Amino acid sequence: MCGIGAFQIVGGECDPRQVARVLLRLLEVRGRDASGVAWHDNGETYIQKAAVAGSVLARQLDESVGTTGIVHTRWATQGDPKHEANNHPIDASGVVGVHNGHCSNDDELIRLCDGYKRKGQVDSEAIFALIAHGPKELKLRQRLAKVRGGAALFWLRTGDTKQRLHVARLSSSPLVLGMTKGGSIIGASTEPILRETAKRCGLTLDVVHTLPEGTYMRCENGNIAETQKVELSREWKFALPDYSKRSTYTAPATRQHLPEPQSEADQMTLEMLLEAEIEQEIADRLETDTLRDVLDRQFGMGRYSDRRW
Repeated sequence: MCGIGAFQIVGGECDPRQVARVLLRLLEVRGRDASGVAWHDNGETYIQKAAVAGSVLARQLDESVGTTGIVHTRWATQGDPKHEANNHPIDASGVVGVHNGHCSNDDELIRLCDGYKRKGQVDSEAIFALIAHGPKELKLRQRLAKVRGGAALFWLRTGDTKQRLHVARLSSSPLVLGMTKGGSIIGASTEPILRETAKRCGLTLDVVHTLPEGTYMRCENGNIAETQKVELSREWKFALPDYSKRSTYTAPATRQHLPEPQSEADQMTLEMLLEAEIEQEIADRLETDTLRDVLDRQFGMGRYSDRRW
């Protein structure tokens, strides 16, 4: 489980840096091993990431975050967070992206990318490498259809002067988009986090849409410029994660200790229970409590209400 977010702010509706900071803090509930942000600015693409929790990076975030960007908070399962190439946003030499989910055929996807040399160990890199460097005869939707496993994705194309935001939900991993009447777009892993982000940034969402499985969208200037259906085979859609590729990363002593799963089934059950528990608590309490209070109770992070957003 990881947290992903995105934004495309138009007409100066709010400060994009504020959106990125709020997303980093709220998405932290889905992973604290590393965090990062990538954005477009005047035809250039920038990345800022580190092996720190989202709330820490939020305080260090660059002042000049552009109007279109992507956000990630990581719960590491494969690839040491101390190695920068394993943390998101992932730079696949032409495409910079964030991923929530699991890709079980990453080695196969890398082999399809002629001349591409892997930079890290995470499975996510293979997806973005395929998007950027896959066989020329395959259209984008055909490349995405080759990914086995659950995946929710946001990505940017490096140096895109039109500052477009690319969105895809393949299977399993949740993904929600919200749009204001002015055209600004925010994306997040779950609807409660999306709505709380909009609230914290002073944005009123006119539309909230949960992407169905097998969907690709391209956002440009606050508009959904393109939508495509990605045909996923049943075999790929329900492929079991390959948890044999374990990280050797040792979590800080201050992190809550969880028992080591003894099998793939135990690992999957542990992740599903943790994710369901967190998201249900957020949904149940959002009407009466602030999300910051929920985070305090869940992780003992300290009083978020005492911090400046």
